Amino acid sequence: MAVKTAQNDPIALAASRRTELDWLRIGAFGLLILFHIGMFYVPWEWEVKSPRLLPWLQIPMDWSTPWRLLLLFIISGAATRFMSIRLTPRGLWYSRSLFLLPPLLFATVILTPPQMYLRVIEQFRYHGGFGHFLLLYFRFDHSFCRPDDCVTMPNWNHLWFVAYLWIYTSLLLVLLAVRPALLTRLQASGERWLGGWRLLVVPALVLSLARIGLEHFFPETHDLVDDWYLHAIYMLAFLFGFLFIFSKEIWRGFVALRWIALPIAFLAYAAHTTYALHYQGVPAIPLDVKVPMAFVYGFEQWGWIVVAFGFARRYLADRDGPARRYLTEAIFPYYVVHQPAIIIVAYLLVVLHLPLALEATILIVSTVAICALSFEAVRRVALLRPWFGLKPNRIARDGAASLHLHDIQAPLQRP
Repeated sequence: MAVKTAQNDPIALAASRRTELDWLRIGAFGLLILFHIGMFYVPWEWEVKSPRLLPWLQIPMDWSTPWRLLLLFIISGAATRFMSIRLTPRGLWYSRSLFLLPPLLFATVILTPPQMYLRVIEQFRYHGGFGHFLLLYFRFDHSFCRPDDCVTMPNWNHLWFVAYLWIYTSLLLVLLAVRPALLTRLQASGERWLGGWRLLVVPALVLSLARIGLEHFFPETHDLVDDWYLHAIYMLAFLFGFLFIFSKEIWRGFVALRWIALPIAFLAYAAHTTYALHYQGVPAIPLDVKVPMAFVYGFEQWGWIVVAFGFARRYLADRDGPARRYLTEAIFPYYVVHQPAIIIVAYLLVVLHLPLALEATILIVSTVAICALSFEAVRRVALLRPWFGLKPNRIARDGAASLHLHDIQAPLQRP
């Protein structure tokens, strides 16, 4: 693998472990796992649903929906920048591919079929066995359809994040190989444009305009080819992390603006949640309502990002310990396993007719236990580690982790 020298790189020489980014990544993935447990109980469409829905649960779940994945893509871009110090663009692409593609393939071939099987049983009243369903799944069957939607098979399901991340990384590395000076100019221009209060306002406006211009025509699908609204905001988030992870001005801005961003983000969240509940199920929302709410949504998205980075930088920088080291390695395997665990356990719990509080408690505890046991088993088997986004044991032992960092598994560490 091609490696660049960083001995004379001032950024590399001044670098230190950024534990606040580790904690933010752990927190974002943790929220995602809790969110998917909640999806079993809210009216929103999902693979399987509880017969005892809890509409009020939409209110807390709406809190992290606008910004959780945005945060993860920013951190992913930051981690890619860390790696670019040591690796050439070609070497970095090989490293990213080796870590991102095996879990994506594993999820698509092994983990997704049981989820999809339970989905077609519940939503399409499928009566065939699992073996027959697998034949349909790997034949790219499209017979499970509604008037406006068909089930896509094979399907990467919740690993869409990994697929999008690999694509954005590949595009960025092409640009880095062909026009490296362009990124340097973008970083310098961005720091000027995002100085002071503009760090809170300008990205929020960009997110708002992207929602106005794209979301209506390309609603969220996770299907890659028609997901242009998400591509726009997540690629920009990834690029933001790559460009500004080493910017002292940007980080000072996050810390300075955190208390201003907090009430703005909370008020925007309250307004957006009220709007979503009021217009739930309405087929045509008036334009004079949708446009202002797009700006509310943009400030909600970016406001919480500023809050997260500002408070994390202030209180979580250099906060290290066994918990961070364990969770930094464990959280991505947890992410890989969690959704099939939730769906299978939830499907089995329904027939027991347990009290709702007991059922939810069992679902949460079982999901965490399955994730933890899976991680403990996989980390000990060298052949399984790459399929869950874990480094080979050799790299973990020899102290060369700084040459193989990747944002969804290894600690974010500067050389």
